[in-house]
Amino acid sequence: MPADRAGGGGMKALGMLGTALLLAGCALQPAPQRESTAQAAHASTRLALAPAALGCSAAVQQRLTVQPPGQAAQELDALLEVDAHRMKLAILNLGQMVGTLEWDGAQLQPQLSRWWPAVLAPEQVLSDVQLAFWPPQAIAAALPEGWTLAVSAAGRVLQYQGSERVRIRAAGANALELVYQQGGWSLRIDSPGGADLCSNAAEAP
Repeated sequence: MPADRAGGGGMKALGMLGTALLLAGCALQPAPQRESTAQAAHASTRLALAPAALGCSAAVQQRLTVQPPGQAAQELDALLEVDAHRMKLAILNLGQMVGTLEWDGAQLQPQLSRWWPAVLAPEQVLSDVQLAFWPPQAIAAALPEGWTLAVSAAGRVLQYQGSERVRIRAAGANALELVYQQGGWSLRIDSPGGADLCSNAAEAP
């Protein structure tokens, strides 16, 4: 693994990002009835859709803004590339590579530096990116029993048995905000086209 260096403030930002996305993962799973089923329940609610299900090829530079409750917002950069065969996400802090994830629809290949937050599962990052940007019909078809995705002009709401877990809404012309009901965290993603990565991209074959 590469051993990139970053400042203390950057590591704090990465830790906050990891915690925010971990909370997203918790929001995506119902409380298990038995301890022995906790790991299986968590895995069953992670999205792992085919890259081609996005419906286009896209390459965008993004800014991630993590807003913990009662604390100052922290920012990171990300590069997201998707085509019919793969999705690749790179996360950077102050120009230093923190890690990359490559997904071909069957296997997830993470390349993580020692600065990657230990609490942040690469599988959950994949799931959260797809929850924000993949077409709602593809997401809905992949959700396990009890989960629904409500879509309106105001955005998307992921629910479990009628209880809101994650709300995704527009935050200006080119940004999305994911609000996690558990913990009061939010994650803003600024990218060209906002919610629609395909708005300026050719349709994938």
